Amino acid sequence: MKKIHALGCNLDDERTKNILARITKLKSLEAPAVCLPDLHIKERTEGPSSFAAATNNTIVPELTAPSVGCGMGALATSLTIKDFDHNFFESFYKNMQRELGPRYGHFKNILLWLGLFNRPHSAYDVSVDEFEDIIKRGAKSAVQKYKLPKETLEHVEYGGSMFFEEELKTLRLKDILPRISYRSGRHDLGYGFKGNHFLEIQYIENIFDEEVAAKWGLSKGQVIIMYHGGGGAVSYHVGRYFGNRKKNTLKQKLVLSVFKTLFHFGSPKHWRDAGKRFRYYFFPKPFMEIPFNTDEGKRLMAATKASLNYSYGFRMAMVRRISDSLEAALPHKKPTTSLIWDSIHNSIVPEVVHGKNVIVHRHTANRVFDGKPVIVSGFNTTNSYLAVGLPDAENNLFASDHGAGETIKNFTKDGKTSQHPKNLTTRIYQTKSPKKQVVEHITNEGIDYVVEKLKDEGILSPVVSLRPLAVFKG
Repeated sequence: MKKIHALGCNLDDERTKNILARITKLKSLEAPAVCLPDLHIKERTEGPSSFAAATNNTIVPELTAPSVGCGMGALATSLTIKDFDHNFFESFYKNMQRELGPRYGHFKNILLWLGLFNRPHSAYDVSVDEFEDIIKRGAKSAVQKYKLPKETLEHVEYGGSMFFEEELKTLRLKDILPRISYRSGRHDLGYGFKGNHFLEIQYIENIFDEEVAAKWGLSKGQVIIMYHGGGGAVSYHVGRYFGNRKKNTLKQKLVLSVFKTLFHFGSPKHWRDAGKRFRYYFFPKPFMEIPFNTDEGKRLMAATKASLNYSYGFRMAMVRRISDSLEAALPHKKPTTSLIWDSIHNSIVPEVVHGKNVIVHRHTANRVFDGKPVIVSGFNTTNSYLAVGLPDAENNLFASDHGAGETIKNFTKDGKTSQHPKNLTTRIYQTKSPKKQVVEHITNEGIDYVVEKLKDEGILSPVVSLRPLAVFKG
């Protein structure tokens, strides 16, 4: 079997070669690993980004990010670029930051874990019962909680829920979620734009497929709001408690080791699997293959599905926050929003590929569905794309790049881009200094390269391009 299927990406880097060599030696690798056009290795992750791999009956956590559930979405609005001025951006972002709880350091987080104090309750927070329902039913529960239209679920991959009804009958949440998830996972849902996460206000600049665009209710000049985030507290906890990942500092690992010990071995009923749990979550070797059809493998998959469900619910809260903030910033316009698509790009999911039951691991790679939207984000100085998924995506494990950031960076470094001829700019708002800045746009060679490669491979076809106006981070 050919071990790697590369789609216009650079495999010459020595670190990339070494990591891919390890991955291709996995005994349970069921199909060629897919290296997408924006393939790159982040400093603090084990496996490559823009990557997908399918295994036979094993879970390999390091084949994706430690926070399983991070995703992206796009909202269509009733606004056009003529409906607001620059003052709108500050008002909108100010409203997005309302109803947030305080930030705590390590000491207070320990006190929180011990139950010695409670976080204040804000408008988008959930009760314990609501939290458990989101874990079990994902976006289905959150759509009800946040009073979103029922048809919103038609625009979330997998309907926004990963558990089967049969699984829910025997699901014991306290066995798969640490105590801190209950304490902090109920707060600040729908907010979180640190690191490479963002909230971006855009407009439709070009339409390439009039028929599909009309079907999706999209028109030229229409304002679109794209968001990137949504792993949230539970996804962070699951990734750290069920592993020993590079992304954590030594100090974090030392603190985590105490809480992980209490979580995994706090009851005599857990001691039967003590050896496996130590091996899998405390001292794992690189790219360890954890058998799925074992008690511990099923527990790990249940925790993973809980993480995915929470992230769907988290981003439905984000949809609510965006809608509320838009209305507060433009009350005279009475703006409306509708979800175009929401999907996860860090995932571990049992799927059927070419008739085989496999477990697909995707790292910063969208799951592509035939006829459904696919988001490919650019940068805050370039276009992004909304595309439609094609049936041949199955040949690449139904995977697409979630963005083209690394390619854009490399194209710019190599002198393959230039300043945009129309001197367009994006306003950037952040919680850290500099809190406001304006950046000039560049030409689209990087993002266009990625999209063309995906199109040539039969993974997707572009529908519209989006031009950024303003970005919020922090």
